[in-house]
Amino acid sequence: MLLTTVYYATKLRTIAPQASRDYKLSMRVHIRHTSYAIQSPSMQQKSNLPLFQAHPILVQKLPYQPLGTLPTPVQKLEALSTHLGHHHLYIKRDDLSGPLYGGNKVRKLEFIFGEALAKGFKEVVTLGAIGSHHVLATSIYARELGLTPYAHHFPQPISQHVLNNLLALSSTHPSLTLVGHPVELPFHQFKKQLMGWLQARQKTYYIKGGGSSLAGIFGYVNAALELQQQIEEGLLPCPDEIYVAAGTNGTLAGLILGAKMAKLSSKIIGVRVVDRVVTNSANVLALANAASATLNNYGVPAPLITLKDFDLLHNHFGKAYGQPTHEGDEASALLMGHESLKLDPTYTAKTFSAVVKRARQIDDAKTILYWHTLNGIDLSERIQNADYTRDLPEEYHTFFEDRA
Repeated sequence: MLLTTVYYATKLRTIAPQASRDYKLSMRVHIRHTSYAIQSPSMQQKSNLPLFQAHPILVQKLPYQPLGTLPTPVQKLEALSTHLGHHHLYIKRDDLSGPLYGGNKVRKLEFIFGEALAKGFKEVVTLGAIGSHHVLATSIYARELGLTPYAHHFPQPISQHVLNNLLALSSTHPSLTLVGHPVELPFHQFKKQLMGWLQARQKTYYIKGGGSSLAGIFGYVNAALELQQQIEEGLLPCPDEIYVAAGTNGTLAGLILGAKMAKLSSKIIGVRVVDRVVTNSANVLALANAASATLNNYGVPAPLITLKDFDLLHNHFGKAYGQPTHEGDEASALLMGHESLKLDPTYTAKTFSAVVKRARQIDDAKTILYWHTLNGIDLSERIQNADYTRDLPEEYHTFFEDRA
């Protein structure tokens, strides 16, 4: 299993030195003339997670495979705060969550792959749009763990960002199947196709879209407890409001549950970036309370989540999934211009547009935290070395040719 160590100049905190010393070498790989260690999970690493620190019984209950460089930093957006006239604007840098690929998927995959490996699976399959960050992250880390990745893709509006993700994905050589959009394709038909595929592959572990399975949710329950520790350490005041992209709901559900377990007073606010049939309050509640019930079954007191525990904003979605919005473009320009941080048009730009709007309205004494879920790791080498005609199925070639 390969796990590359990356050092971030912008990180405020890093992996505990003791955890690094606990890494067990099973092989070495030479990347850019540097030798990197590979680890299997140790009891020390598991006990370093805030979730396991708070509830040690879960060390034996929840399979876990370390992938990330946690905790991720929190920092004040000084320049942008000055520009907007709101001086308590912070960011949680989950773009730096992993060495090979960052963003919100890494936290989920640590628990998802932990379960898959514990059950002895050799293959994993997931689904998402052709520019899916989840599919890309899953394939990258699956290969690092010696698992074979499969993915079922549906189309989305083509942009250079989408094509770059496809090129990066091709570097992992996954087995890809292009299907219709699940919102347009009758759900029962899509489900029947997927279940038929899985029945023919009994050794394949199924990962829900966006990594929003029960196992994945625990990654963001842990994230909320991580934030609690950073608040206690004085790295930021307790936020009055926390904004996060809401797609397949797992990140949002985990943060809501984790924040309530941590007794944070923060209001968790999801910004819908996927069609309402997927992203809605009922689905968020179902995921959060399924995780809560599981924790209670394991002997960990976990609260019931209700509609009072979060807000879900629908007015930043725009015309359709994957289509940029004017407000999102403005938010992207502001964050890049003042903080040199990049957003993508499908998820994070729409989410940050809600933050910008709120910062212009809210009392300056209130603290806003934006949870940044986009990958921040440089993929240029993967993209530059990719050849879609060689590494992607023929039906994918038209996405590049039509764009040209």
